[in-house]
Amino acid sequence: MALVALTIASTITYVSDRDPSKQVVDVPIDPEDLSKGAKKETRIGDGATKFFLKPLDVFLKGYIYDNATHLVGKSGTDDVGIHTRINQTNIDAVRFGLAGFENFSDASGNPVKFKTVKDNVNGREYDAVATDVLNTLGLELIGELASQIKSASEVSAEEAKNSEPA
Repeated sequence: MALVALTIASTITYVSDRDPSKQVVDVPIDPEDLSKGAKKETRIGDGATKFFLKPLDVFLKGYIYDNATHLVGKSGTDDVGIHTRINQTNIDAVRFGLAGFENFSDASGNPVKFKTVKDNVNGREYDAVATDVLNTLGLELIGELASQIKSASEVSAEEAKNSEPA
């Protein structure tokens, strides 16, 4: 079996681990024989907030990761440092990788409207989540969504093993 190319146009549906409608429960491996133990199963209840995520293309990932670190210092001195911008990397991944959401409300119970704007990155035009929408997510949720988007933007370990020499 060969590697499978990423499908940038596809989206995945994700429910946050922090969503109260998402629960991990123990389910018997064999309901007829409880001595066989149990396995963990994730259940998504009604009312869950669903986030629709899309993989990032190589140009966006390159841009985002290239801007993740910043070298600072003065020539001819020992005053040199590297600044890593992890939170900005996560924000950018969500800015370009969030394709929408369902059942997401503000503190007053009003539905948050999903909006995008056009953004130009290295001469390519992309749909990007509007800043006011990003502000409704919070940094922890952005980190969780970014992790899912980044994972979806790579060949999986299962697929990658197929490229190893025999």
